[in-house]
Amino acid sequence: MLSVSNLLCNHSAGNERLRYSHLDKADPNDPFHGAPRPVVVWAVTKACNLRCVHCYASATPGPAPDELSHEQGLRVLDDLKAFGIPAVLFSGGEPLVRPDTLDLIRYATSIGLNSTLSTNGLLIDDKMADSLAEIGLRYAGISVDGIPSRHDKLRGLQGAHANTLQAIDRCRARGIRVGVRFTVTGLNMDDLDQIFDMCLEHDVQRLCVYHLAYAGRGGSMAKVDLTSEQTREVVDRIFERTAKCHEENRPLEVLTVDNHADAAYVLMHLQETDPERAKEVEARLRGTGGNRSGCNIAAIDPSGFVHYDQFSWHYNCGNVKEQPFSKIWSEATDPRLAILRDRKDQLPGKCQACRFVGVCNGNLRTRAEAATGDWLGMDPSCYLTDAETYGQPVDTLEPVLA
Repeated sequence: MLSVSNLLCNHSAGNERLRYSHLDKADPNDPFHGAPRPVVVWAVTKACNLRCVHCYASATPGPAPDELSHEQGLRVLDDLKAFGIPAVLFSGGEPLVRPDTLDLIRYATSIGLNSTLSTNGLLIDDKMADSLAEIGLRYAGISVDGIPSRHDKLRGLQGAHANTLQAIDRCRARGIRVGVRFTVTGLNMDDLDQIFDMCLEHDVQRLCVYHLAYAGRGGSMAKVDLTSEQTREVVDRIFERTAKCHEENRPLEVLTVDNHADAAYVLMHLQETDPERAKEVEARLRGTGGNRSGCNIAAIDPSGFVHYDQFSWHYNCGNVKEQPFSKIWSEATDPRLAILRDRKDQLPGKCQACRFVGVCNGNLRTRAEAATGDWLGMDPSCYLTDAETYGQPVDTLEPVLA
């Protein structure tokens, strides 16, 4: 995640400590030998009450046959707490379809795990909203795909947009912070301004604009992904609307997700508009290091398989039914995990030669694999020009780019 509002407007949302906790110095007494502690996205079920065209989990009407039991889930949460992860995000499918999700969240909060919920909102009626508040949920990420007609079409259900807005209002009425999640493609890029307006109108605290990940059913949508020119147009508008919100004292937290070329783009923007701030921001961006898949983001799917991010369900790094997550993650015996911890020399030559590799880290590996067949190939969603990334045309660079 890249906090546009923080980098451009110096907006503090109070959660920067959580996002940048991987920068802490290792504890010499750490039993896990300094292994990175990731935010863990746990998809508690594959079942969902919608069939969204871009679902990275390829959710189904019913659960997977081998989903983690309640008791296994409690053991996972105990292990995550002992490992010292910064947060667990309950996801799916639609997590609220699973009957014991509230009990799992309640237990997680009771043992001191920062817990958030990723939901489509359709099951958050007044009773559910009361329950979420009662168990101590502080934040819910709720997906919105555009204006009502577009949202309903992409979600496959008439009236879904209206019900989702009601869920947002119910959460806010009970003091639960809400983040809207908007996955932008060529189909809905024209709805971006309406999404900003909706967030302001409904007292939403955070807007996360996701670039399309070519995973699950989202893989079939690559043909409607943004072009480089469209991406620049969308990101420019995000910058403009974010700045306007803060100028008007409406401090919406705005983040972009899953395209780490955005870090380079915001840095270039600041180098033109505020060179002194650009120096500070560059140091911070290089400190966070760009894409953190396999390091500070991890996923557990409904069957207990561990993945290096929430989009890499096609590749298993282990299973929590066989080994604790903490062991899988800290020992990193899986070859992909090991490479992701120190990947620069394994990235394509063009990435290695890019002056922004320290703030991007090669972008999203799952998207690269889907597009090229090589998980260490080029991510096609990098929208920077050769002049911006290398300072000269590609064909004049050293042979390392071959």
